[in-house]
Amino acid sequence: MSRKETIADLAIRTVFMAIVYLAFATLLPSYHTMSGLAALFDGAVLIGLVAVGLGVTMLAAEFDLSVGSLAAVIGVLAINLIAGGMGIPLALVIAVAAAVVYGGLQGLVIAVTGINSLVFTIGTLIGLRGFALIISNENSVTIPIPRLSETDVFAERFLGILSPLSIILIIVLVLVGLFLSYTVWGREIYAIGGGRAEARAAGVSIVRPMVIAFALSGGLAGLGGALSSVRLGSATPLGFDTLLLSAVTACLMGGIALEGGRGNVLGIFIGLLTLRFLVGGVASLGAPYWLQSLAIGALLILAIVVQMAIYLLRRRGARPQSLSPQAS
Repeated sequence: MSRKETIADLAIRTVFMAIVYLAFATLLPSYHTMSGLAALFDGAVLIGLVAVGLGVTMLAAEFDLSVGSLAAVIGVLAINLIAGGMGIPLALVIAVAAAVVYGGLQGLVIAVTGINSLVFTIGTLIGLRGFALIISNENSVTIPIPRLSETDVFAERFLGILSPLSIILIIVLVLVGLFLSYTVWGREIYAIGGGRAEARAAGVSIVRPMVIAFALSGGLAGLGGALSSVRLGSATPLGFDTLLLSAVTACLMGGIALEGGRGNVLGIFIGLLTLRFLVGGVASLGAPYWLQSLAIGALLILAIVVQMAIYLLRRRGARPQSLSPQAS
């Protein structure tokens, strides 16, 4: 995709996001207030962190289905460390580091064995959920009441709209975007997603970008799970069960190609806000939970249909034109 096409694509998605926002802003006064916007952004943090990591694996033409289960494991781990007397910052660092290592190992296994990532991560999705039940003794875990005040820092506001969690999301978006666009390792991820055989022929390592992509996916899923659990003061081993669906929807709405090699972090952010404006608006109107799930599902189907249409049009346009016989 050329730079001009990328800008046009982002512009179209931004217009659609604005339409969704304005549609609900006309019905909901809270959409015009700083507190209302702050709540929308805070609600996007967990999905946003996971979507960025998941989007990186999709750029590599892979898919990490285990992000929700990993978020649950790391959330339980972080709360257990804090309950054991560890400081919150150190507990978060250790828990997220464990997620990065796990994600990297998962990517290494997939790259070396050549197994389909969808098949492999279905297994790890199930296995990690069982591991979360083991380390939590099949119960929710909580931060001791005397230490709950330590989590008050997450409720602070900057500029009336940004919380520490939303600032972390913005920093992650910027860093991952710069990494993908301006580093050799980031370009390798695009390369193996755009054409695995061509990347090999050009001497691009398959193992390294796979390890990096899944390490980022695991680390950001762990970061989201840990931050969300610490902010709430508790974690459940069966939590985050719908996280994967929301993250995939944000990625596809943001233009991350199903076939890999196309998309960017700015698009993911636009897709994330579109999803958040829609789901937040439906919930604020008092709709039941099933209708919120239906809205996400409909948005996901729309994104897939649009992606497939774009893909087919690009393939059709890339076919060489047949040569007509020259007149004698």
